Amino acid sequence: MKCPNCQSTKLRKHGFYRGKQRYQCKDCVRQFVETHHPSLHQQTSTGVEDRIDRYITSISTPASDLLVNLQQATAQYPLAQMQPTLRQAQLIALLIRSIGASRILELGIFSSYSTLAMALALPTSGKIISCGVGGKHLDLARAHWHQAGVEDRIDFQIGSGLELLDREIDRSPIEYFDLITISGLKHQYPLYYQRAIELLRPNGLLITTDILWQGKVLNPDTYNDDFTRGIDLFNRGLVADTRVNVSALSIGDGISIATKIAIS
Repeated sequence: MKCPNCQSTKLRKHGFYRGKQRYQCKDCVRQFVETHHPSLHQQTSTGVEDRIDRYITSISTPASDLLVNLQQATAQYPLAQMQPTLRQAQLIALLIRSIGASRILELGIFSSYSTLAMALALPTSGKIISCGVGGKHLDLARAHWHQAGVEDRIDFQIGSGLELLDREIDRSPIEYFDLITISGLKHQYPLYYQRAIELLRPNGLLITTDILWQGKVLNPDTYNDDFTRGIDLFNRGLVADTRVNVSALSIGDGISIATKIAIS
């Protein structure tokens, strides 16, 4: 058996998830269950051989030790593989610095190291409004926010993305965001977008992760589940929307970057 992420054979048993044996890779700390289908994963990763992927990582600015530590610390939790990859977090942080973003809305977090990456990229006066579920992983996240000295930049609210979006839309006047990230409940992606686009400033960025959904979006009718249909509907709706320009990339489980067109 090999790790579906790095193909390493250095594995250890790591408890059970929903009655199935779970494994953890000793090299990349990726977790997976014994029924993982490697050919399906290979469709959805970076689209390149592992050695090329490693080379790309080696010539990119490395993630901070705090980010790596937080990623590794949350690898013990079920569904840890749902968190954005370090490369995705690095890309988002680079974009934040590139556009001079100071106000960010984050819809859905897991371990929150994407939150930490964004907070580190913000100016000291910047702010992230984020939402998600509570739990032990959140305590761990807060400890890392404190250690990094960025907890004052993060306004985390327990609750759903739709509720947060509605609260922000109801503000008078609306306070627009420089950048919005979507990574919450997959079947609600189209609903997130309908609201998020109204809160995004002209030339602002909308960044969405998990747009490939382990390759299931290639055959949405075959899988026929709410998450796959929701992501596919979002992907097709986004590229058809004349209010944005979008580029989709096969980093991790897919990421799309859309910019809201300024009306002259």
